[in-house]
Amino acid sequence: MRFLGLVLLVFLSFNLVSQEIEFKISIVEDSIKIGDSITLISTLKYPENIEIVQPDSSYDFGSFDFIGKKIFPSIKKTNSIYDSTFYFLRTFEIDSIQKIKLNSIILNRNDSLNISSNEEYINLVYQVEDMTSITKENTVLRTIKSIFNSEKVFTYFLVISFLLLSLYLVFRKRIKKYLGVRGLKKQTKKFNENFSSLLKNYESNNQINDLESLLLLWKRFMEKLTDKPYLSSTTSEISPLLNKKNLITTLQEIDKNLYSNKKEVISSNKLYKLNLEANNTSKREIKKIQNGK
Repeated sequence: MRFLGLVLLVFLSFNLVSQEIEFKISIVEDSIKIGDSITLISTLKYPENIEIVQPDSSYDFGSFDFIGKKIFPSIKKTNSIYDSTFYFLRTFEIDSIQKIKLNSIILNRNDSLNISSNEEYINLVYQVEDMTSITKENTVLRTIKSIFNSEKVFTYFLVISFLLLSLYLVFRKRIKKYLGVRGLKKQTKKFNENFSSLLKNYESNNQINDLESLLLLWKRFMEKLTDKPYLSSTTSEISPLLNKKNLITTLQEIDKNLYSNKKEVISSNKLYKLNLEANNTSKREIKKIQNGK
């Protein structure tokens, strides 16, 4: 009775584990000819605290012969492991319906347990429909053009799509950071080029149009970086956003040149401080992206 109770306890524990496991297989093709290959997709979902061994080349695939397999990296999500394997098989059996089911092994410290997938079916297409027909003799051999293998292309498409999806799931945070930093650096470089060009024009001609374009360029870029309304704000409204007296003084001098009759040439050093502030703000935003903020 003690032995029977121990067996019952082990069975119940295995049953509870198996309820958390999803083991499914599916065949890509709808039908098969004798000697042709098929692609069998095996997917497993199981808790991260157990280990499962999937079939390999030594496994008995029944009426199918093993050709090869492709194993994809495991994906961990919410305390579960997701495994995917592509098996490439072929059959030389003549049964009209071919069946297959896979068994995997759950490893335990003292014992192991088999877990089975669902059973999949595939229809066999006979190449010779009428075995009693009389064949022609002395027929002329003709060269057959190569046929586009849609099944292989579809398999490659599935493999590549799955690889890209796996890479995205694993490295999506790094990719997002890389693209964000790269985009911001590109915008900053373009801003510096335009700023230098307008500043050079203003130094040469002292035209109000160049000064106005320089101010608009700076406001647009600062608004993109900080998501604050620089473009639609006056100098007095920008003051609490910057909190830097020397920059506010420069902005006030630009306003006098743009909106009053008193025109005074503003030195390049003062205008360049706007460029320096924009670049420092850009560096701070880049650090935020790199730190995941």
